[in-house]
Amino acid sequence: MKKYQVIYDLYKESILSGILKYGDRVDSIRECVKKMNVSKTTVENAYNKLVLDGFISSQEKVGYVVSMNPERIILHQEILDYSSSHKEKSYDYDFRIQSVSFDSFETTIWKRYMKGVLNDKRLMSSYGLAQGEYGLRQALCKYVYQNRNILCFPEQMVIGSNYQSLLYIFCGMLDKSKVIGLSTLVDDQAKQVFLSYGFHVEYLNPDSFVKDIQRLNVDVVYVNTTCFTSNRQSMSERIREELVSLENVLILEDDYNGELVYASKIKTSLCSKSKNVIYFSSFSRLLLPSLRIGYMILNEEYMRKYSASYFGPTTSKIEQVAFTQYIVDGYLQKHLRKLVREYKEKHLYLKKLLDTYIGCSYILDETYMAYWLNLDVDISRFRDLCESNRVAISILNGRIGLSFASMSKELMLDGVIRLAEIWKEC
Repeated sequence: MKKYQVIYDLYKESILSGILKYGDRVDSIRECVKKMNVSKTTVENAYNKLVLDGFISSQEKVGYVVSMNPERIILHQEILDYSSSHKEKSYDYDFRIQSVSFDSFETTIWKRYMKGVLNDKRLMSSYGLAQGEYGLRQALCKYVYQNRNILCFPEQMVIGSNYQSLLYIFCGMLDKSKVIGLSTLVDDQAKQVFLSYGFHVEYLNPDSFVKDIQRLNVDVVYVNTTCFTSNRQSMSERIREELVSLENVLILEDDYNGELVYASKIKTSLCSKSKNVIYFSSFSRLLLPSLRIGYMILNEEYMRKYSASYFGPTTSKIEQVAFTQYIVDGYLQKHLRKLVREYKEKHLYLKKLLDTYIGCSYILDETYMAYWLNLDVDISRFRDLCESNRVAISILNGRIGLSFASMSKELMLDGVIRLAEIWKEC
């Protein structure tokens, strides 16, 4: 621990514990230097931090005095207590569908690119472009052509923090008289965008999707093509062909992880088949969930309607520039190939464990790197037992979700054995 931090902690604890009270004089810098046998700079750094954090203040002709009164000390303690009580619970086995493979991500390489951007004063001292940095848009045009067979130009692409923020931008350009069609399985975040704009929304059954679009006179359809059916499977090629053949229907394609395929054959994107498609995708699971970069590809009609002057950037310029170099140097393509190999191996291993130790029916959710188990149990009791046994799971529509994305084989084995014991207890 640095010397100035030791001095800071000493005075902080004296004030919070009541040894030093509100209005009490604190040692002068000279006195503290002699008492602690440190340099003047060290004491000045500690005192400056104490001033900034509200523990002491400097008064003319008096010196430093305690400025934190009893009420603020109580509030300070309440905040600390609240923070500690709201810390995320840790688990021995975390099967929740909210994380990805961290070990496969080249953090050293990413840090190098981030450091390069942070050292560039010119980049750091200017605002980012509302539409997204041109270099990134250019790099992504090449990426989507290689991986999704989509031919587009940087002018058609808009960078955002995630699909929801991009959907808000797009809906701002959409005629409010349009009838929106949403799959009954579309997530609440997408629904909320259309409802908050006041659109008339019709809900479409995935089993009769195209027929419902025609029957309900839908003008715009938003669909997650990679997780389309009730069994979490991607949209079939037959339905894709039927959908893009519809006249006068604008398609908003959420192609979430469309290129990350390891257990089935890759499907053709709707955007590569028709000019009447607005394309959405992101990198939250391909890279890291904390890296908030997504993109939208506009067709010619909405490219003309889009005006960056009405919008501001929704994602970090620093991350965009670093990500651009990451793509240009070939690391994104390399990372994608690595994940395909890793997830193929992991999903087959978890499948083997489920067959060996649990023996229930299940479905693979390739998009979210998980298996959904059909267990004949009281779901609430099963969840509570998992919590008490430090096992984290996901639950959706009566199914138990187990993600293999961030789990090592050793943890998967021990975790499934523990889940089997919990199941027997139910």
